[in-house]
Amino acid sequence: MRGGADRRQGGTPNAHALALAPRTGGAVGGFRRSGAPGSRRRGGRARCWPGALIGLALLLWPAGAWAQGGGGGATSSGSGATPRAAGRTHLLVVSGLGGAPEFAEAFYRQGAALADAAIERYGLAAEDVVFLADRPERDAARIDGAATKQAIADALAGIAARAGPADRVLIVLLGHGSAREGESRFNLRGPDLGAAELATMLEPLGDRPLAVVNAASASGGFVEALAGAGRVIVTATRSAAERNATHFGEYFVRALAGADSDVDKDGRVSLLEAFDYARREVERAYEEENRLLTEHAVLEDDGDGVGTMEPAPRGGDGALAARFFLGGGAAGAAVADAPPELRALYERRDQLQEQIEALRARKAEMDPEAYQTQLEALLLELARTSSEIRAREGGTR
Repeated sequence: MRGGADRRQGGTPNAHALALAPRTGGAVGGFRRSGAPGSRRRGGRARCWPGALIGLALLLWPAGAWAQGGGGGATSSGSGATPRAAGRTHLLVVSGLGGAPEFAEAFYRQGAALADAAIERYGLAAEDVVFLADRPERDAARIDGAATKQAIADALAGIAARAGPADRVLIVLLGHGSAREGESRFNLRGPDLGAAELATMLEPLGDRPLAVVNAASASGGFVEALAGAGRVIVTATRSAAERNATHFGEYFVRALAGADSDVDKDGRVSLLEAFDYARREVERAYEEENRLLTEHAVLEDDGDGVGTMEPAPRGGDGALAARFFLGGGAAGAAVADAPPELRALYERRDQLQEQIEALRARKAEMDPEAYQTQLEALLLELARTSSEIRAREGGTR
């Protein structure tokens, strides 16, 4: 865990070059910056505004733009209850045992690229990013400790102790995997980490929005073991039987560290966007090399323990992943530097967007009149909030 002090030397990293597989070179450099989390406040109730503002709200909020936050915090009920505010994001990156030098190098570079992007692109506080690697001595300024089962348990316990009730937690495992007695395992120096063991380590996190990405081979067994309400589980393989080395982690990191995966161009990359990008790139890579596809990534986030290779943003697997973001993206730095009143308005806008998406996801099960009434109220408040943001942004220039 970084204490916020700048402990790095070198230039800003090229995100595309750093997140690549063994065949790609390039040194890892760059600075980490600690950032204070933004103000988290709720706004007021929606007021009765002219009907024209509904159209304005729709124009201000492009289709596909999703609120920052995870599954546990997005609910919308017939009573109009406001969901809890989105909190900070805590990231744990683990680069596991590489074995062959080329894999060890690749896993380290992928982990470093992701940890760097979390702070430099998405604005996470340095102390909220923990990077564990197989050989921490290779880069003591960047790596927080050895990638061992005990270190992972300690890191998760630390996150649980300091995370707020609405904080998001993202765990990314990069490396090799195996299966023993039918259980998927993540390979580490010393004892491997089993799926059931990781499930136990996650219990102190409670119902906080949580995402676990296991990019290792034979990782499919982690889906059923870790699935639950408000959780996004991604694995590089659909079963423990797919044991060949995977490429999913390479492209998943590239999706988060680069810009090509930002489909809706809102400056942020959701876990769903990253998953879809990585899955497509893996398929393309195998096709170009004329090889049989031996890894089939799956995503599970509806709590039934069964993943899918083709998640969708609305209904079923994919809905939570579409609303889970690593951080604020290109807008993150601007939000962090904004005055407290403006940061509060940004947060309120995010909350309203999240409520609208949650409401739309429940449209089929709601009374049509109640649905339309609630949607109109939310769109009106979104228009009012966006208007006030523009006014205040103009005053700060």
